Amino acid sequence: MKLLLIIIFTMSSFTVLAKKSKKDTLYLKSLKHFQKEDYFTALETVARQYKYNTPDQNMQYYIEQLVGHTGTHFFNTFSDLELRKMNIPTTDLIMAKRNLYLRKFKYTHKRLKRMPKGHRLYAESLLVKGTAYLMAKKYMKAIETYKKCTENAFGWEKKTDNRQQNYFSVIKETCIINIARIHFKEKNYKQAIRNYENIPKRSFKWPYTLLEKAWAYYYTGNYNRSLGILMTYNSPLLESYFMPEAEVLKALNYFKLCLYEDALKVVDDYYTTFAPRSEKLKRMINGQGKKDLYFFDLMFSPISESEKENKFLRNLITQASKRIKYNLDLNSYYQMNAEIVRANKGANLKLLERMKRDLKEQINHYVKVSMYKFINEIHSLSTEMFNLKLEILSRKRDLAYKNRTFNKDRSRGDFKNIKREKNQEFWTFKTEFWADELGDYSLALSSTCKTRRISKNE
Repeated sequence: MKLLLIIIFTMSSFTVLAKKSKKDTLYLKSLKHFQKEDYFTALETVARQYKYNTPDQNMQYYIEQLVGHTGTHFFNTFSDLELRKMNIPTTDLIMAKRNLYLRKFKYTHKRLKRMPKGHRLYAESLLVKGTAYLMAKKYMKAIETYKKCTENAFGWEKKTDNRQQNYFSVIKETCIINIARIHFKEKNYKQAIRNYENIPKRSFKWPYTLLEKAWAYYYTGNYNRSLGILMTYNSPLLESYFMPEAEVLKALNYFKLCLYEDALKVVDDYYTTFAPRSEKLKRMINGQGKKDLYFFDLMFSPISESEKENKFLRNLITQASKRIKYNLDLNSYYQMNAEIVRANKGANLKLLERMKRDLKEQINHYVKVSMYKFINEIHSLSTEMFNLKLEILSRKRDLAYKNRTFNKDRSRGDFKNIKREKNQEFWTFKTEFWADELGDYSLALSSTCKTRRISKNE
């Protein structure tokens, strides 16, 4: 019996050693690829071994290092069961995002519980956690989580540089914007404005926050300020950021000031300029979009060509090229391509070509969806513009019946119509846009509602 026990122990030890030796061999093989900067091949070499077996801590740390170079695209084909076996913060975050998309908030929080506070992905995990609270309408918890996200991301932003710094900057700003949106949803418009103003003007997210901030001013009744912010889109620096919704808001502001002629002009321009241009763009991409990877190729076409085809096309390409998802995917694409071009010995070229093709299709789909979303927005907002035009014409008709006159003086602005806070300085606009002034404009129009008001007794 004693001899049998010794034999069993010896065989068991041999099996463990054999397994360990195999893993060591794979690790050394992967490390050679890592040293050649073939990060995707290095990751594939070790990661495929842990679909059903959890790696030890050293291997987990190594895989996390690799993901820092490759991004998370490699794990797209992994099931949740396989991701759980990896047992690393990266795969926990991937699963949390999947559950967030499926609105399974309980499992989103469960996956994020194990995220270490000192981990580089902790700030992003707080963003995902806060968004789960937001989608579940738990606004106080969402704000609290977004504030933690902002602080954590800011800490990382200060101690990193280049691409990593940009990543943490985007996380920080996204959390701030989401806090502003919650305040907006709760009708705390002044609080929303204060948060929007924390987004720096150099941020690629800033042009989008202008529209949201203009809506906040609109709901506070400061129509001149709202119009001034929207005027920022006329700057040459922001000419690629045309937003159909901004035209609707512009017309609504004029309408609220009872400046019906100005409102009608905005509506008519929308129908005579933007709607036909959008329809032309739709016909063009409907015809060309059937071509393989048409939208992917479009992102790399010269600006002069895209602008010649359609004015909106250049705008949409510029906007898509600045979005974080596009840039993360594009960075992974370039990494894959560089690895293929190097063609180092042992590099898994078949895997790389397959992943590269898959990523191109993802980017192609993302750009396509962005463009159709823009076109659909223009057409859906056309209904709002039409209803607003009917209301304006009705108001003008009533005024005509009551023999009211229309104020056609184009120099009707007055500084006294500008509302400003105690901490705001005042400068006059001198026909030129300056970068440091963008987003801080206000019109000085006088409301004609008092002179045009029709009393119930009339």
